[in-house]
Parts: sequence; structure tokens; C-alpha cells
Amino acid sequence: MTSHSLPPRLLPGIFFLCLALLCYLLNFNGLYGQDAHEYLRQSQAIFDRWQGLPIPAPGLGDAEFAGGYPLAGALLRFLVGDAVLAMQWVSWIAAALGLWIFERLLALLAPGARVESRWAFAGLGLVLAPMFFRAGLTSMSDGLGLLLLLGSFFFGLRAFGSSRTMDTIWAAALAALAFSTRYSLAAVLLPLGVALLSYLWTKRKWRTMLGAILIGMLALIPHFWLKEGRAENPLVHSSLEQWSALHFFKNTFIGNNGGLSSYTMPNILFLLFPLAHPAFCLPLSGLFFLSKKTDLVLPAKKILLVCIASYLILLGGMPQQNLRHLLPAYALLLLLLFPAWDRLYCYGFLFFRRLTTGILVTVLALQIFCCAKYLAPTLTRNRLETAVAGQLRTILPPNATVYAFDLDVALRSYLPEVQFQNLWERRYSEFPAGSFVLFKEALRVQWQGQNPILNWDYLKKNHPLERQAELPEGWGLWEIR
Repeated sequence: MTSHSLPPRLLPGIFFLCLALLCYLLNFNGLYGQDAHEYLRQSQAIFDRWQGLPIPAPGLGDAEFAGGYPLAGALLRFLVGDAVLAMQWVSWIAAALGLWIFERLLALLAPGARVESRWAFAGLGLVLAPMFFRAGLTSMSDGLGLLLLLGSFFFGLRAFGSSRTMDTIWAAALAALAFSTRYSLAAVLLPLGVALLSYLWTKRKWRTMLGAILIGMLALIPHFWLKEGRAENPLVHSSLEQWSALHFFKNTFIGNNGGLSSYTMPNILFLLFPLAHPAFCLPLSGLFFLSKKTDLVLPAKKILLVCIASYLILLGGMPQQNLRHLLPAYALLLLLLFPAWDRLYCYGFLFFRRLTTGILVTVLALQIFCCAKYLAPTLTRNRLETAVAGQLRTILPPNATVYAFDLDVALRSYLPEVQFQNLWERRYSEFPAGSFVLFKEALRVQWQGQNPILNWDYLKKNHPLERQAELPEGWGLWEIR
């Protein structure tokens, strides 16, 4: 980047516009799978609560999901008007600000690095990491959680050796908000909090310590307001209840929902994916050849290492593998590897310009390809949900009752007038005539012996079914006679 290039301060704004434009061109509303639709439902419930409307009965999602992301969507809805669009705006803004705060962290940890090097690394390493890019497009809490996490680290690390009390205050507030957006981020932030409190204790900065604790507690008030009247307690959250050291060495799990999940590698190898995986940056491990021991001398770098380890220990003990859950560890790993990148960027362009250019162009092409690859299943799921909703809208009578599983959470967003009954939540002994069932026989592999299959088999055995429609990807709609 030359002195006549685009001012770097405009890059986060351009990234925001690119995300919005891409969603428009792809006709993508950010919703896919059960989690995104559950966040939308919670956001709508919060907004309705502010309007004085009745509070809906709490569901499983209220206990499992932190409320920070749907709360942000409800707040932004006052500006944009539409609930679905508000959730997208939160993700776009979070991704753009996440890029900006990431570059600020690079400047904090490596103040002598060139601006061009920092932004190039942020672009290739973070923006074009498929999991981060997808987080910026989808209505999920990953982007907002990462933004708050990076913000907490920026102010927290800057607070060491700084006389600015507000750095510590901001770190505490953002850490509390990060936790209330994604519970699992507590594992990343705990070592940072311990280190910061120890530093303040050693320096006898009692007022700063007390102020940070109080502000952190105040920042949690929205969380407790959202969970008011709920049975949820983060201390007994399923993430902790399901954790086991044995899971590090397993690749097949039965989740708390009874479903069977099988993966190619055990969890202990899954934890290494941020080092070299197409969902992040496959050639990233090549930077280790340019690393030096002195890259980790700073106390801030050691804190980052401990924070990464703490978070990976939590993930390794969980009975699941989800690539997007590794995004916080990946972002912190990038901060540790930046000095190696800076050597490649500066010395490479100085002594091996053509070779360095060729390497970076290849990495750029690879990252774009991987972004498209990992976004494709998300778009496919979104297309399935909207297509099925469109077909059902023309078939189902008003106020129809539909027994369903998997797709029912998404269909509630598109067909609010339909009464959906979930086949997983409980066993049914009666299925009223005139109601409908939406099912996919291929689900039997994962859910054999569980409520979805038991209900389906009971229904077929005891009630005549009349097929009403063949839907995409093997789904079917039957009317119960």
C-alpha cells in the first residue's frame, strides 16, 4: 500500500458495505439452521417486551443461549425497523469493528510494524478467514462475541503499565458483555482478568480494581434482566455439565439432545485446526518457519498463550466439534504470529519481491475459494428453509398444526400462523386427524431410538398418512387421517 492508496481508516467501512452488498446479491437474510432462528425469536421477544406485550414462556434456547446478540438486534430494530434486517446489521457492524480493533491490537503488540503490513495481515488472516467472513454474514453471535472479546483484550493489555484507569474499566465492561454474548468466552477472558487483577493488586491500585469490578457487574445487568424468571444458571450450563477430559480422545458423541455425532478426528486433533485448516487459513502454519523465540517474550504474548490454552481446554472436553467455536482461538493465534508475518512482508518485498507477491496472491486466491466453499452449505440451508416455507404456505390451511423436527424452528420464523409441534421435545400418544407431519427419513441414522424416530414410527403404525407434497432434500409433508 503506497501513500496514495486508500486511507486504511476507511477499510472497516468498506468491509461493512461489502458484507451488506453480498447479502443483497445472494438474496441471503442471514438465517440458517436452528440457532440463527432461535436468536431471531429471542430478539423479537425482547422487542415485544419493550412494547409491553406478553412475555412468551421460556424455551430451551433461553437457557442455552446468552442474550447479548438478540438484545443488540432488538436495540437496532428501533433504527432499521425490521427484525431480520436488524440482526444482519449487528453482524455486519460487529465484523467491521472487529477488523478495526484487530488492527489496533496489532499496533499495540507490535508498535514498530508498518501500517501496510498490519492491514494486509488483517485482510488475509482475519477478514478472509472463512469462519470470520461467514460470521459477518450470518445472524449468529460469533461476530459480536469476537468483537467484544478483542475489545476487552485491547484495553486489558494496554492497561498493563498504563496509568489510564479507563483502560481497565473498558476491559471489564467489554469482558462482561462478551460473556453475556457467548458464555464460552469466559474461558478465554478468565486468565486475562486474573492477570489484570494481580497487576492492580501489586501496584496497589485499589480504586481502579474496585471500579473495574463494579463496572463489570453493572455491565451484566442486561444479562440478568433478560434471564429474569428463567431457570437458567450459567454455573450449571450444559457446557460445564457435559464437559469431560475423556472427550479429548473421542470422535463420536451422544449430545444432551440424544443425537449421535461422529467426526473424522478426536477432539485433541480438532483443537489444532486453527494452525492449518481451510476454514481459517490453510498456509498459516508456514509462518512458524519465520518465528523467533523473542516473539513471545512480552508478558502480553504469554497472557495470550494462556488464554488460548484455557479456551481450548474447554472446547476439548465438549461432546461436539464446531469450527466456528474455534474462531476466538484463531484470532488470538493471529496476534501471536504477526511478527513472523511482518518479517515475510517487509523482508520479502525488499529482497524477493516477485516470489513474495506470488505467495500472497496464491494465499489470497485460496482464501477466497475457501470462503466460497464454507459459505455454500450455509446458503444451501437458507435456500432449503425458504423453499420449504414457500411450498407449505400454499398447501397448509389457516392455523394448521404441523408435527416436525429440525426444520420447525426455522419455519416458525417464516410461517408464524402455523402451530408447530416439535417431535424431539417429547413423546406423543395422540396425533389429531387433520394435522400434518413434516419429516425426512434420512434423519433415522442420527436419531435412531430417540423421540423423533419413535414418534414417527408410532405415527406410521397407528395413523393413516396421506402424502401432500414432496419437498426438497428428501423432506415430505403428510396429512394425518
